[in-house]
Amino acid sequence: WKPMTKYLEDGAVNYPDKPMFKIANTEGNVVETYSYKETNDKVNQVANGLIEKVGVKKGDKVGMYMLNCAEFVLSILAIHKTGGVQVPINKDEKGERLAYVINYSEMVVLVVDPSGLPLIQEIADQLENLKVVYVTGEPSEVPDKIGDIAAEPFNNLQDFPTDNPNVDVKISDKERCMFTSGTTGKPKGVVREHGGVVLTVRAYLQQQGIRSDDIMMSVLSLGHANAQAMCLFTSIGAGATAVFFPRFSASNFFKWAHDCGATITNFLGAVSEYLWSAKPGDYDQKHNIRFVLAGPAPKNIKEFEERFNLKIIEGYGSTEMGMPLWKYAEDERAGSCGYVVDGYYLEIRNPENIEQVIKPHWDPESEKSPPDSAKGLLFIRPLVPNTTLNEYFKDERRTREAFDDDGFFNSDDIFAAGTDGRYYFQGRYSRLRVSGENVDPIAVQDYALEHPA
Repeated sequence: WKPMTKYLEDGAVNYPDKPMFKIANTEGNVVETYSYKETNDKVNQVANGLIEKVGVKKGDKVGMYMLNCAEFVLSILAIHKTGGVQVPINKDEKGERLAYVINYSEMVVLVVDPSGLPLIQEIADQLENLKVVYVTGEPSEVPDKIGDIAAEPFNNLQDFPTDNPNVDVKISDKERCMFTSGTTGKPKGVVREHGGVVLTVRAYLQQQGIRSDDIMMSVLSLGHANAQAMCLFTSIGAGATAVFFPRFSASNFFKWAHDCGATITNFLGAVSEYLWSAKPGDYDQKHNIRFVLAGPAPKNIKEFEERFNLKIIEGYGSTEMGMPLWKYAEDERAGSCGYVVDGYYLEIRNPENIEQVIKPHWDPESEKSPPDSAKGLLFIRPLVPNTTLNEYFKDERRTREAFDDDGFFNSDDIFAAGTDGRYYFQGRYSRLRVSGENVDPIAVQDYALEHPA
């Protein structure tokens, strides 16, 4: 077990000229390609720049507020090499909420793209801890300052040596502070260690047979865990190639997949519904996609697979816990999230009495739907240290309440466990879902209580 940048360094030595990642433009054309050696060299330059010029040290927070681009990839990996903690910010955030994430996370550096620059300028007078903002794009268009904060072209970070900074980064060191469940109320920061990335990548390679000749495509934002863990980091772990697109297009999705040679991609939220609703196209089956990791899976999964000539793989995961459930590619049981992944222990408990464990007694072979007696809250216990939620940043109450005395995390999701060993998602318990984002009812309650009435 070692941090993902160590695998990148191995790739730079063992297959230096192989493409590590590619970037497409908004029209879906691949316009940038970086080999494993080139990626590692550029990542070292950015890391050395952050350390030598800004003074970033182990544990410091470095933010990113961008659409998918090469600088996003390089920043994530460079932050790893500094021993810093990455803070990717959802591009939907703006105004007061954007300022909150930047200030609350205590980030000292922020990397933004030209589309995000005006939004940062609007809140510059509210920002507290930032030493410098690095802006991607044309250097001549970067201002000297954003409010009272120094601003520089991102390219300045690539003036530093390509030598490895050699910071001693361990599996137990904090890797990210990712803000989630913030559609209403204040977002909360989920802090996880490098071990969580490694566990997810190992499981993906083992469960789904990711190969070095695979091309992994993502239209999902690198600001979310899925695009990072299931595309970028998995590609590095497998010695494969990642391709990132800055946006999603239902009408062009399979053409883009064809053109970039994608063999694996991922769906989240309503992506599959948009694809199904799109008009039939020439590229619906003219692509090389072997399978899609989908959460949730399309409701008409068999028809979807036949129309688009691909295999849907279902699973279950969260920002806090990673991926404790996964189906095998050969598993034809529709509607299940599969089996427990190595590194986790799961229980179904009675929501009315969480001390009561519900033993599997529903047979999916004989009953299509589980009885109410088989449904309960999914509790997850990590078996490997430093692989799941470390803390809710600066929120001792939430962190304390996240795990019970036996080390189980309450997922707040309702599941049924079949006698076939599979787990079946039944719905949310107390959380809400708005525009594909989880909304925390406690956050809604706290926000409502701020009203003067």
